[in-house]
Amino acid sequence: MGDMEIRQVQYFVAVAEERNFTRAAHRLAMTQPALSRAIRALERDLGAPLLDRTPQGVTLTPVGEVMLDEGRALLARAADLTARVRRAAERYDTVTVTSAGCDASLLDRLVTAYNAGAPARPARASVGTPEDQLERLRSGRADLALCRADPRDTGLVGVVVRHEPCQVLVGVRHRLAGKEALSVADLADEALVRWSGTGTPLADPDLWPAGPPGRPGPEVSDGLQMLAVVRLGQACALGVPQERGTEPEGTVAIPVTDAPLVPLRLLWSRERTAVDIRPFVRHVRAAFGR
Repeated sequence: MGDMEIRQVQYFVAVAEERNFTRAAHRLAMTQPALSRAIRALERDLGAPLLDRTPQGVTLTPVGEVMLDEGRALLARAADLTARVRRAAERYDTVTVTSAGCDASLLDRLVTAYNAGAPARPARASVGTPEDQLERLRSGRADLALCRADPRDTGLVGVVVRHEPCQVLVGVRHRLAGKEALSVADLADEALVRWSGTGTPLADPDLWPAGPPGRPGPEVSDGLQMLAVVRLGQACALGVPQERGTEPEGTVAIPVTDAPLVPLRLLWSRERTAVDIRPFVRHVRAAFGR
């Protein structure tokens, strides 16, 4: 179908859904006579009536029922095609790098420093949740992800750009809040938050062959829930050091001196190993001395 035929399908779907030419014309921002002519032209092209017209409105013929199903599917595919082409065009202009909200400051620094060198394809930061980062890579909404997830997904590849020390976040009234540093043994009797969904990379069994420290605490699904639980003193939370001055209010971060180091990775889809992302990967590795 050409552009005119697609518009005719849009017109027909509007009439079929509204069951009324006047309401459909208003929805389409066109006159009712022009809409009627377009539908009759479509019926002539198809060689079959699509609508039964009555003073009370319109009803669909059996052919019209089929046309409505197929027309909706066609319009959905056309919208999806447009979105995919626009995303593909954007990828020639920028490199989209995503991170979790807790790493937003770090990501902003990396992107700003990279763009200061006037690269052929500037980088653009996109902050989301830990759960949706890998999905963004798979769908093509992001080119790279700065995260601590282990890329066990065979469709993803990446590099470790640095290893980070582990810390524990406690409420300001927690019994450990005054400590300068802790050991893993100090956490043995402490409740640690559990993450629903994909979980947290800091609970990765590869980091803790003998099992993570502490005992299971309340389950949380996002950072706000985690902070509420920690501030109330119901549990502690493992994490990595954040930017200076960004510690959440009502909490204290304490280093765990003998905890394993946590890898920070840049990941990308195996299908995106082309040269367009390599300059940013090299920039990040150089920034961390890798």
